Amino acid sequence: MKLNFKARSWHTWGSLILALPILIVGASAIFIAHKKALGTEEIPVAAKWLPGYRSMGDKAKGIEARAALTTSAGTTYVGSLQGLYRLDGDQLVEVEALANTQVRALAEAPFGRIAAAKSGIWLETNGQWQRTLKGDAWNASARPDGSVIVSLKDKGLMTSTDGRQWQPDALLAVALTSAASTQADKPLTLGKLIMDLHTGQAFFGKDGEWIWIDLVGLAMCLLALTGVYMWWRAEKRKAALTAG
Repeated sequence: MKLNFKARSWHTWGSLILALPILIVGASAIFIAHKKALGTEEIPVAAKWLPGYRSMGDKAKGIEARAALTTSAGTTYVGSLQGLYRLDGDQLVEVEALANTQVRALAEAPFGRIAAAKSGIWLETNGQWQRTLKGDAWNASARPDGSVIVSLKDKGLMTSTDGRQWQPDALLAVALTSAASTQADKPLTLGKLIMDLHTGQAFFGKDGEWIWIDLVGLAMCLLALTGVYMWWRAEKRKAALTAG
């Protein structure tokens, strides 16, 4: 039996089947590139109907701790990927203000307790937690002078003497600027070049990566939508010829 391989037919049906994944990847890439402006990280959604989330819900998942702090008053806090918890006896009680927020570091200062979280810097005074600076915080530590220093993505090392007003650490900013000039002299590796070509940084710089992502994402969406439209037009013509 002779195998009749129809490349055009395989291409058409393969493109049709992959149109939805390509559309989702292209559109989601654009949203990821603009997640800060759109605030998507802080918008709750109900997506339990998706198979991947249903399987995750079926598995018993414990709290993944990332930081712990026992205050001078004897209160113990645990920061985790799932949020912030307070130890009450032998049970962890969720702090509602930071529910479902990754808490990566905790520190205590004379003015209160500080939590470095994915949603920003949080200050606790009199048992109440309040966000005092938005951002993506990764570390927090108290200093001997009573201030606290926190590392924020895209903002660098921020310091505060009251937990409410934050500013770049002047001394470290100068040292980091000096170190940056030294880093610039290091040779570019092939791995770094490949990554920068992939993200678009090689063409538009770090701040302009979103341009590349938008172009690629829009191109994928356009190809997916036009591919489905062309298939639909072809099927419509076939139906008309068959009917005639």
